[in-house]
Amino acid sequence: MDRVGVGLAALGCAVVSAWAVPSVASADQKEDDARAVYCLDPGRGPDIVRAAVQLDVAKPVTGDPARLLAGPYRTRTLTVEQWYDGHPKDFGRVCEAVMAARPDAPAPAKDEGGGGVRDSVLSAAVGVAFTLFVQFVERGTSRRRERLTALTGATGTFSYEAELYLTAWRENSRSPHGEVAAARAALAAALRGLALTGARGSAADDLGRALPLPDPIEAVDATSAGGARPWRADEREAEIRRVRAELSTTVTGARELTSWAVVWHVRRSLRRVRSSSPRTSSGTPENQPRGGPTTGA
Repeated sequence: MDRVGVGLAALGCAVVSAWAVPSVASADQKEDDARAVYCLDPGRGPDIVRAAVQLDVAKPVTGDPARLLAGPYRTRTLTVEQWYDGHPKDFGRVCEAVMAARPDAPAPAKDEGGGGVRDSVLSAAVGVAFTLFVQFVERGTSRRRERLTALTGATGTFSYEAELYLTAWRENSRSPHGEVAAARAALAAALRGLALTGARGSAADDLGRALPLPDPIEAVDATSAGGARPWRADEREAEIRRVRAELSTTVTGARELTSWAVVWHVRRSLRRVRSSSPRTSSGTPENQPRGGPTTGA
């Protein structure tokens, strides 16, 4: 809903701007027309030439007060009309100066179509649209911050409860699993609450489904070739290392989801490049199946 609101606010700004620009352009054109009518009057030619010379944008033509020497090197002899056509910027500057100095010059024409009211309405509309846009952005930013804060807290709590559980399980394979299960459920909910889309949304869903310790670790090694038997000390440590590795991956993935989308995509691309590079792997206790070696001496 926030995205729709931001889009509507931005569209409103665009529509208002599209209406305002022609209004300003129309007013400017009317002022240009008024200057041209006043300053191109044949009777004011000598005044325009004198003003141009005084403002150092042209030189006078000896014996012809209605003509001037214009151009970059002041070598072209032009009438005021020709000067207006070829050098409109210089002409406009001189004409404004002449009109400002002459008491009989007309004031800038008013927009008979209600330009003052229209400009006020446009200004108000632009202000409202911009305010709505800022409010939607701030609301979206606030909600994103709340969701990220919830995810960060849930990640820390799950990591803490999981570590407590593993520490207790090392001594007692029937240690209670309730606290870590509750923390796991809260982290899964926080991941869903991010409401991400695209690849980040898929990553958040996959991470939530693959969180470690969905159930208590079995009190006995059920994978042993000789049947279920109590965990040996080395097997228990190997199982703890395996779960901790999963837990580290979970925490890293959750923290990365709190970063900006661009940063997340860059990190994912780098991981893909590294994983696609050839390398030799060797078996380690962490890579062995759950429960450690299944064959005994």
